[in-house]
Amino acid sequence: MRIAALTFVLTFAAAALATGFVDPGAGTPVTPAPEPSAPAIVWRDSIALGTPSAGRLVQGVRLPAEGVRFFSWDPVLHRVPNRGWRRWGTDRLLRVVLRVVREYAAAHPEAPRLGIGDLSRRFGGPFGPKHVTHQNGLDVDVYYPRADRRERPPLRVDQIDHRLAQDLVDRFVRAGAEIVYVGPNTGLTGPPSVVQALWNHDNHLHIRIPGTTR
Repeated sequence: MRIAALTFVLTFAAAALATGFVDPGAGTPVTPAPEPSAPAIVWRDSIALGTPSAGRLVQGVRLPAEGVRFFSWDPVLHRVPNRGWRRWGTDRLLRVVLRVVREYAAAHPEAPRLGIGDLSRRFGGPFGPKHVTHQNGLDVDVYYPRADRRERPPLRVDQIDHRLAQDLVDRFVRAGAEIVYVGPNTGLTGPPSVVQALWNHDNHLHIRIPGTTR
């Protein structure tokens, strides 16, 4: 009986040491090392030069490929994540976007993560065939949340969760957006001077923040 008990104790102790829950020197529990986290954002004081349709970006900040509350989507390759060169903006733009994402997620814990599309190139300038603007780090595309909770852009307006989408529009307006473009078939509304319908925006918001440009 004693031999069996001793064998059990030794087996348990060996397993505990192997999993890192016991300090072999002091015999006290230790906390396991935390899991690796997403790469930290390298914050800089950014400068938006020129205009969104003819501009440059100085000391831009790159949005991570994904986070606990958001994912990025590549609208050309139609995949997650968006390529890194398409995820640059001013530090102020990223702070606004991440704050809205955080507050939205807190208000709707049941909602899927938000999809974030294109921002600007690392140094700004012409983006390519999908964008006339997005040139100086002040623009970002955010996809409407889907009613089926899938983490990808809606293909049709009837796939949009309109309650959540309208809340998202309202939050960016309150955050100080200069312009919020919405699709003409979405039925989304807001102050006419800020929220405006624009073709080719039936699957995403286009948010522009004001910036001190040079």
